[in-house]
Amino acid sequence: MSVRGDKGSHYYRQRQRRLRDRQRRVIIGAAGAVLVVSLSIFGISRIVQAGKRDKGRAAVASTESNEKLKGSCKINDVDISGMTKEAARKAVLEKYKWNLRVSENAAAETETESGAADGSTVDNTTAAEKETSSAAKTSTAKDSADDADYAVADLLKGKLEKVLTEIYDEGDKKEDHNYLLDAESMDAEIASEVQNIAKKWNRSAKSAELKSFDKTTNTFSYSDSTEGRKVDETAMADAIKAAMNNQNYEAVLPLKAEITEPELTTADAKDKYKVIATFTTTATDNADRNNNLKLACEALDGKILKVGDEFSFNQTTGNRTLERGYKPAGAYQMGKVVLEPGGGVCQVSTTLYNTVVKAGIMPTERHAHTFAPTYVTPGEDAAVSYDGYAGPDMKFINTTKYAMAIRAKFDPKAKTVTVSLVGIPILDDGVTISMVSKKLEDMDNGGVEYVEDTTLKPGVEKKIADGTIGSRWVTNIVTKKNGEVTSDEFFHNSSYKGHSKKIARNTSGKVTATQAADAMTITENTETAAGQATASPTEAVNPGKAAESAASKVEPKNSETKATETSKSAETKAPAAETTKGPGANISEGPTMAPSTEETVQAAPQN
Repeated sequence: MSVRGDKGSHYYRQRQRRLRDRQRRVIIGAAGAVLVVSLSIFGISRIVQAGKRDKGRAAVASTESNEKLKGSCKINDVDISGMTKEAARKAVLEKYKWNLRVSENAAAETETESGAADGSTVDNTTAAEKETSSAAKTSTAKDSADDADYAVADLLKGKLEKVLTEIYDEGDKKEDHNYLLDAESMDAEIASEVQNIAKKWNRSAKSAELKSFDKTTNTFSYSDSTEGRKVDETAMADAIKAAMNNQNYEAVLPLKAEITEPELTTADAKDKYKVIATFTTTATDNADRNNNLKLACEALDGKILKVGDEFSFNQTTGNRTLERGYKPAGAYQMGKVVLEPGGGVCQVSTTLYNTVVKAGIMPTERHAHTFAPTYVTPGEDAAVSYDGYAGPDMKFINTTKYAMAIRAKFDPKAKTVTVSLVGIPILDDGVTISMVSKKLEDMDNGGVEYVEDTTLKPGVEKKIADGTIGSRWVTNIVTKKNGEVTSDEFFHNSSYKGHSKKIARNTSGKVTATQAADAMTITENTETAAGQATASPTEAVNPGKAAESAASKVEPKNSETKATETSKSAETKAPAAETTKGPGANISEGPTMAPSTEETVQAAPQN
């Protein structure tokens, strides 16, 4: 049996192990400390040595900059023999001042310098500089910002530093040399300045186009065309080089630029603007509905769309409210026909939609109605609704090269809605675009809706309105050249619900002399599609080729739809330049806006 003090005991062996571990840690710590100190001393030594080297270099550099030239040397005509680098720099900059400028109004200058034996002056103007006189005359200077000269960055100092480095830092100071402060090796610096000059004075030519429409005089006004200007960067660089090579560091260089003509002058615009597409639909005899059509047309009429502008039917007309003069008329709300202020304005958006497509512009937003329209072929309608914030809309972007205008008019005598686009034609001569729609299938018979009518005897039923069958349509875009189909591509699908058959009956068991209020029904097929977004899913425009399988079944012939509409260029051509009213001004007069009989889609008879 061992005790704690015995060397062979367990406790003794543990204590010895702890002592050895403690000694090992002390040794390792000491070695680490020595290593850290050694590295620190080494680092400090290196820093000190580096500092000494830097000071040495600085001293050498100082010596070099203060070292005087042993041989003779000139920079241009400044003798820097025996000068230090700094003294040479100062002497040259005192002799030559840099104030090179570019001005679009400067005439070509003749540089003169004394030196001829007879005391006469010598013309040192380069051929490049002489060309500037005629070039300057081709450049227009109209606005005050462009009249300001451009101060060319000090290229003289940059060149001088290159020369001084060559003389004092790289060359043999005992050799005799003559150096020039010319444009050699300055291509990059000169190119940078020329780019700044071009940025200052380049401007694109601007064509004349439709600017506004005066509804009181029924006339369009046009913007003025402006010439463009393009700086001749090569010639401008040559002019700067010539000035430096001739030591003409304070020259005023004429701007070298060419005039670019606009594609359309004001006279051209007045001549080339025409009605590029028109479409007409026939309204009903409902006075309130026609009032709404008239107001919507007035909101659209004369609307100018600049290049890239997006047209929104809802934003253009605004809320269709009683306060703004709109009357309650038939509209669809949550799949039901109701009376709503603004009812019927979808006929205007639909008419515009067809006009836009005919012009060769693809709409960016279009929605089908809940129920098939009667004033246009199903699949070719454009439902709208607006609550002041959002709602189904009809939109398109002016993707042409020029501004365009919308003309819209409701004719109370003919009861027609006519919408036209006035612009520069974007379709080639003989090319027409139209929508061709084909019914794919019948669907949803609408069911039966019973209406309580206490004037009827119990057990007696009376038909109020026939129902209609819902349907699904596919619409293609058909392009023709001189009447021949050149493309027939899928455009979009449209689905319509069926109207329920309405039957009146009396289930109350009592007979009254007055008909129940909810037995009244609206039979007009007119709509503003209020609540359309939730009432029926709509299908966005998709002009791509990827069609559903049913799209391939569409026949190019369109016997089910309206006859092909054709733009009559002879009838829609703008008046001559001297005519002040312009194309499409007389929307209610003459052939400019009159649709052909094929373009008028008759509405179904009203009950």
